[in-house]
Amino acid sequence: MNQIKSKNINNFICKVTVNNNLLSSLVNIQRKSNPNDQKYDLLNLEKFKEFVKNCEKKLKSKKTKVLIISFNSNKKYKIDHLLMRNITEIASCFLGNLVSQNKHGEKNVVVYDRGRNLSIKNGARYHQTREGGSIHTDNVNVSSRWKYMILSCLAEGQVGGETILVNGNDVYNQLKKNYKEAKRILQKKFFWEKRGVSKSFYSAPILQINKKGEAEFRYLRPYLESAHIKKKKPLNSKQLYALDVLDALLESSKNQYRCHLKAGDLILALDSQVLHGRTSFSDFYHSKSVFSNNKKKSPLKRTMVRTWIKT
Repeated sequence: MNQIKSKNINNFICKVTVNNNLLSSLVNIQRKSNPNDQKYDLLNLEKFKEFVKNCEKKLKSKKTKVLIISFNSNKKYKIDHLLMRNITEIASCFLGNLVSQNKHGEKNVVVYDRGRNLSIKNGARYHQTREGGSIHTDNVNVSSRWKYMILSCLAEGQVGGETILVNGNDVYNQLKKNYKEAKRILQKKFFWEKRGVSKSFYSAPILQINKKGEAEFRYLRPYLESAHIKKKKPLNSKQLYALDVLDALLESSKNQYRCHLKAGDLILALDSQVLHGRTSFSDFYHSKSVFSNNKKKSPLKRTMVRTWIKT
């Protein structure tokens, strides 16, 4: 990877620092663009496309499942939240086709706390709340699979909001060795609701093994439990046992890698092979949405942008 500096920081995570030449190109494009036009001309930036493709090559190695890419490593080149959002979208397009994430067909979803009246337990989606926990994969709202998930940070909250990453392969090996009955149950079909996409349901296992012999997960327990309640098919004692085993493994400190994403950081991950979540967080008291008219320069709400990419 001659274009970027990378460093393995875990057995499945690689941290990437964007070099100054590429940062300079990105910032210069922003400066030359119409300030009212948020669609900066990144598609014609071949250096950026080459960078994204080099990142993808890194993910095709046997061990690496997650890249944490820093676009704000040099204070001289400031990547603001508008440019970071567009960097995310264009990088996603270079990797493949973006998948719709809700009934409105949005493919570039902004993740932030919409208010205290929303909760996952009451039907809200994870990305609409400040709630933590529920280590999961994103591929639960629709039955089809996609390959990559991007989660990029536009702004940080005041406290909390640590990102949690878990290597699905580690969890699978522990299931296979020590919890064979739980593994067997997780490979059977469960009900899922297409929350936020439609009112329909589908069935699929939590754990599957792909053609390469790699473990792939589909998991977000509150969504699964809600689907079984709505279908009037309560989870039986064996299913609950298997879910409890899986949760215990996902919440084990030895299986977790935690980091605090800063504005300008981007996570590129193999969605079904990396489970993720966050700790609960609090925004600044007078924080504003990135969409608001923020003339007083108030602190921004903790804000991420998420894309799902099918190759």
